Amino acid sequence: MTKAKLKQLRHLSKEIELLKQQIEGLETVVVTDKVKGSLSEHPYIETTYTIKGLVHERSAKVERLKKQLQRRVDELMDLRQEVYEFVETIDDSLIRQVVTLRHINGLTWRQIARTIGAGTTWNSLRMMHDRFLEKL
Repeated sequence: MTKAKLKQLRHLSKEIELLKQQIEGLETVVVTDKVKGSLSEHPYIETTYTIKGLVHERSAKVERLKKQLQRRVDELMDLRQEVYEFVETIDDSLIRQVVTLRHINGLTWRQIARTIGAGTTWNSLRMMHDRFLEKL
């Protein structure tokens, strides 16, 4: 595991969510149209109505794109799982907490120091973290 892979974790999670939104967006498209009608009672005045509906795209091109996006989501989820599994293998509880709070939860060093407490400073936690990663 490298520092670069750990730093990438937050971005992986965000990219997975964006890709999932794109996939959902491909499945349905909102369309609008205008129709003419009249009132059901006297006076029968002709009126224009705007209607909205959902069209479910099922073209081969859309299906290919959905599969491509889903493959990318699967790859990113595998990378994310690899990082999670690495974090679980860290023996030192304090280092494991720091790595989790920094790379999985995305906290700043000051937030991590406040969360862990016990008289630790943000700078000492950062240095422990960096030394740990250098050993890898």
